[in-house]
Amino acid sequence: MQTFEPNLDLFRQAFGNDIQDCHAELIKIALGWSRVYRVTLTPVGQGHSTRDPVIVKTIDPNGPPTPLEAERELRFYQTILPGLCIPRPQVYFLAIDQSTGFHIIVMQDLSSTHRIPAHPYQWTCDELKSVLRAYAYLHTSAVDRLDYAWLAPRHENLLNFEKIPEQVAVVQHAGIWKELPELSDLIAFVRESCQKYASAKVTLLHGDTTPANAPLPRDLDSQPVTLIDWQDVGVGMAEFDLAYLDLQPFESARLIPRSELLDLYWHLRAEIDSDIPCAEERRARQLHADVVTALWLTTPASHVTLHPYPEGSYPHMHWASQYGIVYNRLKTLAQEINKMSF
Repeated sequence: MQTFEPNLDLFRQAFGNDIQDCHAELIKIALGWSRVYRVTLTPVGQGHSTRDPVIVKTIDPNGPPTPLEAERELRFYQTILPGLCIPRPQVYFLAIDQSTGFHIIVMQDLSSTHRIPAHPYQWTCDELKSVLRAYAYLHTSAVDRLDYAWLAPRHENLLNFEKIPEQVAVVQHAGIWKELPELSDLIAFVRESCQKYASAKVTLLHGDTTPANAPLPRDLDSQPVTLIDWQDVGVGMAEFDLAYLDLQPFESARLIPRSELLDLYWHLRAEIDSDIPCAEERRARQLHADVVTALWLTTPASHVTLHPYPEGSYPHMHWASQYGIVYNRLKTLAQEINKMSF
């Protein structure tokens, strides 16, 4: 597999020729085709002194399923992030390496100013409030365009209703999930709700807010987290970012009861946005997002079942947790929608 490791030429392009040396430490591999490095730089003429470390993310253009996904994060940093009203790391350099085609992002290392939990991790209530505050700012940010082809599309557009039963059956036949007799009810509900919300107002979504992707500020009382790793940035109803909080591995956002978490988000949102749906509409929109997200996750669940990650790897640990969370959520959501019919 081709890789791109940060080198002296890269940093001289980014910071000028006064960089004498660099030392790169690999700190994360994502999906096999994205790598994150912490790099220490030594300037010319200052002995052994170094400047503040930087973070370098490299993305293999041939790794993601489509070229648009490969360029997503780089394009986001170039075109959208500068206009968002959210905390963000300083971005020093964005480029596509001419010899390999790799996408290169050089940015500020937040580890000296923020706390970045190692996953798996459960947010405390105060930390979750900081996450929700960041969501409130993100979802109300004015963005000139949301029609870029490289943005992840709405989750609703990714559902294949006919294939969902087959995908669920794959996981069941492997002995990972038990029966889901209510699956047809969930699919029928979502078919109808997708039509209902087809023209709903959409906003920018982060798409993958886990503790590792949300460096925590020192002052949790008033500051939002800083969202990083925009590999899944896309568009959709704001409720989809909230849905993922309840469906991500390791139950990271479960220390606040679900109803309290949602109420807290809308309370923080109301501080900066006067256009808040009524409570009944909020519940309906959230149920739509929850069911769509849970059904959408049956696709990667079946894929991982057929092509499991190596034991001991982080993706293997991720899915060991994710399987049970998705299955239990599907069961709970089925009960919720069936109660509505009485």
